[in-house]
Amino acid sequence: MLRSLITLAYCFLVISAAPVNELLKGISNFSSDLYRQSANSTSDNVIISPYSVINVLALLAQAAECNTLDELKTELHLYGDKASVAEQFHILYKLLQKSAGNSTFLVANQIYVQQDRSINKRFQEVAVQKFSSGIETVNFANGLKAAEIINRFVGKKTNGKINGLVTPDAFSPITQAILVNAIYFRSDWKYKFEEAYTIEEDFYTSKTERVAVDFMNIKEQFYYGDVPDLDATALEMKYANSNFTFIAILPNNRTGLSALESKMTEYNLATVTSQMSLQEVDVKLPKFKIEFEIKLMDVLKNLGITEIFTPQAELNLLETGESLQVADVIHKAFIEVNERGSEAAAATAALLTFNSLNGGEPQLTFHANHGFVFYIWNESTKTTVFSGRITKFDRN
Repeated sequence: MLRSLITLAYCFLVISAAPVNELLKGISNFSSDLYRQSANSTSDNVIISPYSVINVLALLAQAAECNTLDELKTELHLYGDKASVAEQFHILYKLLQKSAGNSTFLVANQIYVQQDRSINKRFQEVAVQKFSSGIETVNFANGLKAAEIINRFVGKKTNGKINGLVTPDAFSPITQAILVNAIYFRSDWKYKFEEAYTIEEDFYTSKTERVAVDFMNIKEQFYYGDVPDLDATALEMKYANSNFTFIAILPNNRTGLSALESKMTEYNLATVTSQMSLQEVDVKLPKFKIEFEIKLMDVLKNLGITEIFTPQAELNLLETGESLQVADVIHKAFIEVNERGSEAAAATAALLTFNSLNGGEPQLTFHANHGFVFYIWNESTKTTVFSGRITKFDRN
């Protein structure tokens, strides 16, 4: 049975609505920024979980001080002091979990620390209580064993969809800690595609080049809208008994994906969905599966997050008070979309070192036979959990 998998961080409890609303705006802005930079790094298909990445960085911010903290809060669009930020993430996860309905939505954080070191008591308390993080000691000098432990955790939490997040050579003699976040989401469609109606059609990878792929077909009531500002049409497909939805935005022109992505940097999904209405739509959507891995150091630097990667970083995770810096941030994600639903998974790790088909003519069609962007979105909180694009398919 197919559904959706993902990598996130943990948050729960309750504070006033205003700070959480600010967090939601911040996540929306960061999601757009992260997608733009990640998409610019490749011409291939993309799948990322902005919620996974921001959770790792928000947890890291709990150990940050002075300019390092200010920079993280500014570029992540976070508001309030550290305690307030932690509480906001705590509440948001509870809201997301509550709104999941029949969807499976699981989040796991884990901190790995060098075996002869101990975590700063204040940071440990926040990590455990507000981000539901586990803490485990490992020996990074034994890179093979350390990678095995971390990858086993990620594989378990993502139902085996994310494997090999870190490799033994990711660690060095000065590696002191790794922050890991994993999300798992799975859900069936509200209206499932009938496999008997899946047929092979052309998907255009350029204006004239095309490849034959399997297209799923359904005619049903979906939220659909023409979005003139984006020169595109948008479709929202709901998951069964859930506030999570799948949104696809299709440029009107075969070669319009780059222009659409540029415009989306100034456009949010809430604005797109506000232009949709429930209508009968004939949908043709390709079946697809994507795996994507990216080292985020350059991406984050381009977003203005630079100090955490330098000896000037003030990251006080350790009880000794020694400051650390981030060696890299690794992100890996997976998604599969087929007739029954979607399956997606993602994981993020921050490595820290010492400073050094129906008959008749349909009223409307959504035929995704060329490059498009897509999102797995939580409707009630307006949170982007996954975002990505389809640009090409491998020839059989």
